[in-house]
Amino acid sequence: MKISFIGSGKVGAAVAYTASLKGLAQEIVLTDAFSDKARGEALDILQGQAFTPQAQIKYGDIKDTAGSDIIVITAGIPRKADEPRVLLLSRNAGLIAGLVKEAVLYSPDCILFMITNPLDVMTQLAYQVSGLSANRVIGMGTVLDTARYRSYLAEQFGIDARDIDAYVVGEHGETMVPLVSQITIKGIPLTELPGYESAAIDRVCDEVRIASGQVIALKGGTVFAPAASACAVLEAIVKDSNQILPVCTYNSEYGVAVSLPTLVGRHGAGPVLNVPMTDCEKAALEKSVANIKAYVAELP
Repeated sequence: MKISFIGSGKVGAAVAYTASLKGLAQEIVLTDAFSDKARGEALDILQGQAFTPQAQIKYGDIKDTAGSDIIVITAGIPRKADEPRVLLLSRNAGLIAGLVKEAVLYSPDCILFMITNPLDVMTQLAYQVSGLSANRVIGMGTVLDTARYRSYLAEQFGIDARDIDAYVVGEHGETMVPLVSQITIKGIPLTELPGYESAAIDRVCDEVRIASGQVIALKGGTVFAPAASACAVLEAIVKDSNQILPVCTYNSEYGVAVSLPTLVGRHGAGPVLNVPMTDCEKAALEKSVANIKAYVAELP
């Protein structure tokens, strides 16, 4: 398994390091517009090999990604704390389109895994310019938001986050939709927990929506939770586990790339699963889809 990273900034390097700790690839290649950055991150990971799963850790340019099974694209201009992700659209669209075309030229059989923001629009763009089938162009989508959702629910109710089934769907952005009606803990409805109150759920949903901006304001960027979330997707692909994750893929029903619970395995992502929603949640998802479509329409 060869996984290559286009972009070795904070998130790219953290995902590569986490992937190496999990033993997800026999070969990991880091690239960056600043070649010394890629080299430094590769050396830093390599120097821990005495205590980690064994892999070839390399750095180079995009030609060195040739023959990759998975290409992770994190390149782009990072988001500031006080700006919506979509403001990155004009800055990142041209860059990402060029990188995707070049990456697929060298690795025509790869799965593209998009992490660059605005995530939904960049996934749509990658699908449009790559020539790959929709199942092979995957955005991290609301996997990260879902991780935050489950973690905050766990903290609120004093339970293990890994036992929680709860999803955030729609846009990885301001119109994300935390689904409340179907939250369960090991099959038990959340409403059955001692101390349950709807106001607490409302607070958690609000916290999830502002989570990214809060961390960015405090430390300059989100790194660890994105890396863990990204590697959950990578692990599902590498191990062909058919795990259900709310990744972002082009959805023909909605006519745009959007995050919904989806089977993820070695084939890529699909099919999308039908998750029960209330009328209110369906309306919120439709609003979220419309928001993504409006931004996609602005692509050059």
